Amino acid sequence: MTGQPDWEDRFLGCLVGLAIGDALGSPLEFKSRQEIVEQYGGPVRNYLPREGTVLVAGHDEYPAESLAPGTPTEDTRLALLHAESIVATGGRVDPADFGPRFVSLLDTEWAAHMGRTTYASLKQAQATGDYQAGLAGERAAGNGVAMRIAPIGLLHSQGDFSRENFLADCEKAAHLTHNNPVAVGAGVALAEAVRVLCRHEIMPEDLMAVALDTLPPGYLGLPLVNNPLRQKLLFAQDYIEERQTLVDNVEANDLLVDFFRIDLNNLERCGTTGYGPTSIAAAFYAFAARKESFEEAVVAAINAGGDTDTIGAMTGAIAGAYHGLAVIPERWRENLKGYSEIVETARALYRVAASR
Repeated sequence: MTGQPDWEDRFLGCLVGLAIGDALGSPLEFKSRQEIVEQYGGPVRNYLPREGTVLVAGHDEYPAESLAPGTPTEDTRLALLHAESIVATGGRVDPADFGPRFVSLLDTEWAAHMGRTTYASLKQAQATGDYQAGLAGERAAGNGVAMRIAPIGLLHSQGDFSRENFLADCEKAAHLTHNNPVAVGAGVALAEAVRVLCRHEIMPEDLMAVALDTLPPGYLGLPLVNNPLRQKLLFAQDYIEERQTLVDNVEANDLLVDFFRIDLNNLERCGTTGYGPTSIAAAFYAFAARKESFEEAVVAAINAGGDTDTIGAMTGAIAGAYHGLAVIPERWRENLKGYSEIVETARALYRVAASR
């Protein structure tokens, strides 16, 4: 790129993009790709209402109220709390500040929307005052860290970069709720994606390789072989390379190919569950496959089914960090609930990060 980057626009794009992906994907959550087509008649490209359903928090079930079209979920709320904490502390990732902010949500309607691990960890923190004792074990290997960690990637996109400090901040953010290395690693991968894409340091198709380079061998005790996060990122890289080969053949031979269908197939191959490695692989694939368009990347992410709000949020965050706010469709921005608050938070985060 030439000229001075519009850093603030990329911060805005990241947090607004996250919220848009979240709001678009929320009504489709838990539906399969086929169910989305059958219910809506084709790919979903606009906000829909989320019908009232039963959500799980901890070991209890709560009837959730319907959400109006364009309303983000707790994925966005938790990410904004991270950003607000960074602003309040002058650019630090401080568990003593963000911990109580997260715990305060237990007394609000957001508690009903939280995943089991996040809810149980915050209840534990509320009782003990320990904001770094998140749950461990296999059930804590989800995408709860990755969905909210984008502000830390934005913070470290400015100033002199210290890999050691970056990893430490990611781990502090993660350990409030998750002490599983798979979940922490997924969070690091997402934060690194936001950081390097905001800076335009890499080509989108190199995202998976860069994320792998950021995770040191044996990081946090993850095995050198049969590492689930590494495996899923490598698979996603393979799918991108296969897709590019097909693109080249199509262009050379003037063929007609439905790349949207191919992308949905590949997203299903990545996996669209709430497991950290599959969510990361799916979000990274959606962005890299549709690197020219914020809109098309998010549309692909949410129409593959599964954990659509979180995968949509992660895709929106990285695509927004790369493209900036200006290219996000106006119809999505105008009808996003809480848009002004998100913009204000993103601007404040940029000012703090730029002063590092």
